[in-house]
Amino acid sequence: MHLTLSEYFQVAQTIWDTLPPATRFGAQDASTIQTYRSHLQGWEDWIINGFYDTLFSHPATRSVFREGERAMREQVLRVWYRRTIAGPFDPEYFAWQVLVGRVHQHRGISRSQVLVMWGWITEQIWQLSHLSLPLDEADQLSRAWVRLANSVQAMAAAERLEAYLQAMEQSGASPRILQSAAVSWLEEQSKDADHN
Repeated sequence: MHLTLSEYFQVAQTIWDTLPPATRFGAQDASTIQTYRSHLQGWEDWIINGFYDTLFSHPATRSVFREGERAMREQVLRVWYRRTIAGPFDPEYFAWQVLVGRVHQHRGISRSQVLVMWGWITEQIWQLSHLSLPLDEADQLSRAWVRLANSVQAMAAAERLEAYLQAMEQSGASPRILQSAAVSWLEEQSKDADHN
């Protein structure tokens, strides 16, 4: 199933509305990222190079890439990073993040790989900010980045699950019944564990 741009906006908004406002990325977080934008810009090469060094050093993640593709992938990440630290964090940005999730899925990049690499970037932001800024400022920037990462990951995960469910429905399966059966099974397993 291919979504139109307006459908990506709608999907992003629908998912966004389900996230508790106190936990999702907000205006203060966007302001914090803008405040430290020059620091974030200075860390760009370190993050881009380290990101792909990490992926290419592990056979399971290295296998996702085609021969000679690294320079192009680095440029794609660079565009993403620059747009992320420049803002604005508007519906277009979050719809784009949902689309990025769909592209990862199409490329065969697992959700677990995406999550761990978001974690890698977040860890780098934490380390670099704590080496470069006073502690309270480093903590503020790190918290803003964590909320951004969590919000984007939640949106991409929800969209990916919905895409799987829709694909199953189009194939004739009934994913909602399977989902209900899985929940029942998990509840039964939980009861059994409580009795042991």
